[in-house]
Amino acid sequence: MIRALIIDDERSNQITLENMIRNFCEGIEIVATLNSVEEGVKAINIHQPDLIFLDVEMPVHNGFELFDYFESPNFNVIFTTAFQEYAIKAFKFSAIDYLLKPIDLDDLKLAIKKAMDKREAEATQGKLKILRENLNNVCNKFALSTIDGYQFVELKNIIRCESESNYTFFYLVGGKKVLVSKTLKVFSKLLEDQNFFRISRSDLVNLNHVERYGRQKSPSITLSDNTTLTISLRRKEAFLNKIERL
Repeated sequence: MIRALIIDDERSNQITLENMIRNFCEGIEIVATLNSVEEGVKAINIHQPDLIFLDVEMPVHNGFELFDYFESPNFNVIFTTAFQEYAIKAFKFSAIDYLLKPIDLDDLKLAIKKAMDKREAEATQGKLKILRENLNNVCNKFALSTIDGYQFVELKNIIRCESESNYTFFYLVGGKKVLVSKTLKVFSKLLEDQNFFRISRSDLVNLNHVERYGRQKSPSITLSDNTTLTISLRRKEAFLNKIERL
């Protein structure tokens, strides 16, 4: 049985989430519902929960400040938030699970399943660090989920991404290559406003690493790692417009 806490300053949100979990999510025991970070810290020390549903925006202290009290937390967390898209991107960059209010039942079930994965729990501290940095600044760090765990990288060190069926290879500064089990389409959408551009079905490039553009019949670019890639003809004009705006 998974022991869980709900920390949210609005009683209606507590009741709604608790009812959803009790009625539709087997194997979860809600041991306490709390209204603030202060109450949450006390309850964690008493109940030693496995999982916490944590509201982001609360009076006095926001949800992230809970982790100031736990250097190495032995619980996992699912954030609940009403944040709009700008902040949601920070969650995605950090590979942190979140539930957007009003909470969808299928999203809740999936978040619980992921949160209780041992590998996810072990990476919590690293992902939270990136999340807090990305919320305070322009998103500049990325948590890449690999077969062995998580690779935390700075966006400036990503040279390009290459499609490999339902996977994506990330090519990094220094020659490192990381395989991630998500499609290139996912990363293309996430990185499109971070100076990345999809030049073809197979390739997404960091425009900051473009060193040369060739005007051949089949236009191409050379990147900082000396890789040369062909630009799809139908993407050529959009690519040039993007380059000109840098």
